[in-house]
Amino acid sequence: MEIIAVCNQKGGCAKTTTAINLAAALGLSGKKVLVVDNDAQGNLTQSIGVKEYKHTIYDCMTEDLSIKDAVVKTEFKNISIVPADLNYSNMEMAFARVEKNEFLLKKAFEKDKIQYDYVLIDCSPSLSLTTVNALVCADSVLIPLEPSIFNLQGLAQLINVFKLTMNNYNNKLKVKGVLLTRVDSRSNLSDDFAEQLKEIFGKKLFDTMIHQNVAIVRSQIEKKPLAYFDKNSKGHKEYVSLAKEMIKRG
Repeated sequence: MEIIAVCNQKGGCAKTTTAINLAAALGLSGKKVLVVDNDAQGNLTQSIGVKEYKHTIYDCMTEDLSIKDAVVKTEFKNISIVPADLNYSNMEMAFARVEKNEFLLKKAFEKDKIQYDYVLIDCSPSLSLTTVNALVCADSVLIPLEPSIFNLQGLAQLINVFKLTMNNYNNKLKVKGVLLTRVDSRSNLSDDFAEQLKEIFGKKLFDTMIHQNVAIVRSQIEKKPLAYFDKNSKGHKEYVSLAKEMIKRG
């Protein structure tokens, strides 16, 4: 089992979109996937159409529950979810003075064995305590990145937090890869941006790029992954390509 934090403190770079559609592509390929909503906005939970649940990720941290206690099976093949809701916004205040509060999510995972091929943790658009918990818990980090100078500048801050987490809490943490998202096919800017990232990340930059696609927006409205909304869409085919790259990287 590999735990992957889908992480970037910048909003609007398709973290949730990537978590949902990558999970769907992996699920259809035969991999068993757990997605974890690590954001108080609960966008992942809403976008995958889950309305009824007994426990959330917040309960796992406050009520001494295991992650297994909060798992909900979805209608989509091989995909389960740990949901989140607005109660999770109390996380920072509730645990501000708790000793070793960076390990709360990791402890929830360790309480009971779960068996999945991949766990994808959809992080909030910030470098908050919840994001640090995800990095401490994870084996690797997947970084969705929109091709813009502001996102590149924010990436430097994320890498610093990544290094601090490695040095202080999780020395096994690795970069799974950097994924260019929201790519505009009408512009050469993304290609130029990709060349810059290759100089920084080398083979860590995924060959697959996720282009802007109307089907992505429509699938979100319908609360379905692209694979179940329009399997012929360009977006779905790109996430299938990403899933194959991930599996190949091992």
